[in-house]
Amino acid sequence: MNSVKLFFIIVGCIFLFNANPGTAQVFTHQQTVVAYLERMAQKGAIEFNDLMKPVDRATVFNLLNQLQQNKNLTKIERDELTFYISYYSFDNLEKAYIPKSLTVFKQIKKNLFKEPHILNYSDDNFRLMVDPLAEIGFQGSKKTSQLVSTGFQMMGYAGKRIGFQLSVRDVNETGDYDSLRIDNTLMGFNRKQTINTNLLSYSQFNANMSYRFNKGMITVGQDQNVLGYGKTGNLVLSSKSPSYPYYRFQYNPTKWMSVNYMHAWLQSGVIDSLKSYGTGNSVYGGQRESFIPKFYAIHFVEVRPMKGLSIHLGESIVYTDQLEPAYLMPLTFFKAYDNNKYNDKITTGANGQFFMGISSRNQIPKTHLYAQLFIDEIRVSNIFNSTKSRNQIAYQIGASVTDIGLPYLTLTAELNKVYPFVYRNFLPAQNYSNSNYPLGDWMGTNADRFEFIANYHPKPRLNLRVYYRVMAKGGAGSIEQQYFLTPSPIYGFDPQYKTNKFSFESSYELYSNVNILFGYSAYQMKPLLQNPITSDMVNIGLVFSPY
Repeated sequence: MNSVKLFFIIVGCIFLFNANPGTAQVFTHQQTVVAYLERMAQKGAIEFNDLMKPVDRATVFNLLNQLQQNKNLTKIERDELTFYISYYSFDNLEKAYIPKSLTVFKQIKKNLFKEPHILNYSDDNFRLMVDPLAEIGFQGSKKTSQLVSTGFQMMGYAGKRIGFQLSVRDVNETGDYDSLRIDNTLMGFNRKQTINTNLLSYSQFNANMSYRFNKGMITVGQDQNVLGYGKTGNLVLSSKSPSYPYYRFQYNPTKWMSVNYMHAWLQSGVIDSLKSYGTGNSVYGGQRESFIPKFYAIHFVEVRPMKGLSIHLGESIVYTDQLEPAYLMPLTFFKAYDNNKYNDKITTGANGQFFMGISSRNQIPKTHLYAQLFIDEIRVSNIFNSTKSRNQIAYQIGASVTDIGLPYLTLTAELNKVYPFVYRNFLPAQNYSNSNYPLGDWMGTNADRFEFIANYHPKPRLNLRVYYRVMAKGGAGSIEQQYFLTPSPIYGFDPQYKTNKFSFESSYELYSNVNILFGYSAYQMKPLLQNPITSDMVNIGLVFSPY
């Protein structure tokens, strides 16, 4: 049986036994190895371009392989490097990958820790890994909640240029779960309809297929895409909203410049009453519902004028109703096209944004400095005029220092501020969101937070994290205030509440496929003119997730 037939038989069997309807969101990508590479870049050991995530696995291997030549790594760093590179040897596209064994179901017990894959296949032109996904989580205080998820994932390569990845899992939460996911970093979801009102059920799904050419890559799939260096949130694209279908083009014409473009299909969450119709029966309300189509396009240029320094500049646009061919092309100037096509008529146009940022790694030894500015609307001529300004912007400033006091101790401070009316539009379908969750920072409009994070690795693959956050949230304001009140209401108007949160988190990557998690957090909210609300929480988790 040739490799192509084997591939389609396996995929068919997987879908037969795991078919699962419902909308989806992304599963987390290689967090520990990316954090390791970020720190190595912060120390100047490698140059790591991680402005846009997820990061290509072959790129991860190449960087790990480069670090093998570094003689200055500490014992913990070298032990972790050995751990990661043994796993990512699957992604060495320049050398044939030879699995220790072709492990199929009957051999899983024997190979659980040496070769922990249900199926691991490789020949001259094809590689494939298939594994289960499982997670058990418990969170308790005065009330408790539980999370159980199961699924599968697969990834591989067809030759050196084509790569693919797929993961699907069902998630069920019971007890005192968070069904809103507002004002926190928890990922959004599209809830399934269930008879049990005490059950929160949803699916997570991501799939990608990419074609690699000499100086770039084209990717088609459904996933989350993150843009920025923020530790708990990002202004342009974050991990808050569920995943979405997209295609992405990456091109690196030179070593010092890269061009990125993406087009995505989003969920507007707004019913199109004209396209909705009755079904002629009373089942589920007797109505076929249709949502207003919603789309998103983004492109940016990243320039690296010297080692450790990166500057990026770009624009994005949210548009609705129908596909616009101009936004499907990477070279279109979105805002200019929107103004030209609709004669700058706001009621017929789209919702555009500009953004820019900078990152400096190891230009100050062992330090990462980064900043980003997101512009939703601004009057440049009146930017400093307090009576005429309309500065609807957001910004992020962060600084991180590693090996400070102790080897492998990293301290990070970060400030995020989102001014009133950012991410909002007078057309609800054109809000900067997907499935009613922000595409950008999870705080939403008229909010700011300061965070202090300490990460420490006392031994290989064990991460201890202390986190402290102070956040203030103001009112959303009205659409009329947003568009007609000049100057715009100042930041912090209509204060709602302040919060602070302290947490301790530990994670240990027992094997390349098993993570043990433990955490404790204390939280306080101070609503305006009300008594503070306090709570604490203990979290315990076990995650089986090889990729």
